[in-house]
Amino acid sequence: MRVEFIGHASILVEVRGMKILSDPWWRGPCFGAQWWNYPNPVTDQVYKHPVDFIYISHGHHDHCHPGTLATLDRSSKVIVSSTLDLKPVIEDLGFEVIEVHPEQPFDLGNGVKIWLWPTYGGDTLLVISDGEQTCINLNDAIHTAPARIQERVIENLKQQFGRPDYIFCGYGTASHFPNCYFVPGKNPSLTARRRQQYFNRCWSDIIHRLQPRWGFPFAASVVFLEDDLLSLNEDIHNYERPTDVFKNEYPLDDTKVLDIAPGFVIEDQQVIFECLFAPYDNNVILDECREQYQRANTYGTTTDIYVEELVQLLRNNIEICLPYLIEYVKDYFLVIEFRGTDKGISVRKQGQNIYIEPITSLETAISRADLVFRTRAAYLRRSLTHQYGDEIIFVGSGGVFIYPTREHARLALHSELRVMITQHSHAPASRFGSSTPGVFRLKQVVKQLLGKRDRNADLYDLEAWTDFSSSASSPSS
Repeated sequence: MRVEFIGHASILVEVRGMKILSDPWWRGPCFGAQWWNYPNPVTDQVYKHPVDFIYISHGHHDHCHPGTLATLDRSSKVIVSSTLDLKPVIEDLGFEVIEVHPEQPFDLGNGVKIWLWPTYGGDTLLVISDGEQTCINLNDAIHTAPARIQERVIENLKQQFGRPDYIFCGYGTASHFPNCYFVPGKNPSLTARRRQQYFNRCWSDIIHRLQPRWGFPFAASVVFLEDDLLSLNEDIHNYERPTDVFKNEYPLDDTKVLDIAPGFVIEDQQVIFECLFAPYDNNVILDECREQYQRANTYGTTTDIYVEELVQLLRNNIEICLPYLIEYVKDYFLVIEFRGTDKGISVRKQGQNIYIEPITSLETAISRADLVFRTRAAYLRRSLTHQYGDEIIFVGSGGVFIYPTREHARLALHSELRVMITQHSHAPASRFGSSTPGVFRLKQVVKQLLGKRDRNADLYDLEAWTDFSSSASSPSS
């Protein structure tokens, strides 16, 4: 078995005369102009001879990238889980699609079998085995999942496959949170480091528990080139590496961990090409990615007619969500500011009513806002008109949330705005469940006193994840 790291979440497994490629993305950015591959993927072996199979783990654009898939030979068959709705999209690109049922072996021929396991949030993992060696591609499927799901999947993998030879496991945040939030006094650098440290430890813990012979971190070869987030690249990638965490926390483990870079190759337990991680340098990145940087910071024109269309789309979506939104007790005034323009939309809640209007004076509106959300007008439109369109914002970091004070940030108005700008066909379930508001709040207090807080919910607690160690936070204008 030969495995090559192509780049980001893409690996090429060659086993018994067949080639299996995973999650190809390298032609252009993904999530609009938000994520850019870095360092560049090494794709020579992909195009040298057509691959036999392409595995798509889930629908995020850094894993299912139509622009990259369009460059691949249509003789390749695409493998997806039957639990996902990816088949029509991929068939439209001209590929034959094989849907594999969850946790059931699928025979590729020549003694090679695969398993696809759904995990959490529409993600899946892939196991490839030829009866002698086993490679497990976890991509984003485990390290961001709730603890209970991690435990179940890890135990099932151990029971069914014993000690695997290779595990490729993601360690990236794959979220806008908390780096896209600006609060006075926030230290963006330390906040980014804290978040990444958490996922580095998740990676280390997963590798320790699964005990592969070889463990590799991947699926995080991404840089931000938009000015608001550019400075974070070095903090996210350089401060601490997941392989160093593993070596420090589990010095007695005999798993070999390598911090790989595109072009790395291992074959039958022997490293053939040892391409390893090199620290990110924003000066070098900008020098190498001048055209990409320009594109990431260039915004199209936004006409008054376009804004009016967005206002109507937002009104329609808020009307659908109103039963949920009016459960929020306080009144508020929000501003959606469109990048590269003097235009925006105001959202004002007053009692049981929410009013949405185009803004005539952006500067005045911002001065009185409880929260400003800055994004591209095209991103807002996509979020309101496409299923999963909100991923361009909330996965791809396609907007920044700006609070005027730390006290305003504690109101968590970004959670209300997220509901408003995500496409809905019906109102979300009540935030209080089947309880009355008073009973619900009492239960929350009791849970906190007993230490039974939801670990996954805590992952998105802005106050808890923001570092306020003496550094002002202000996005670029």
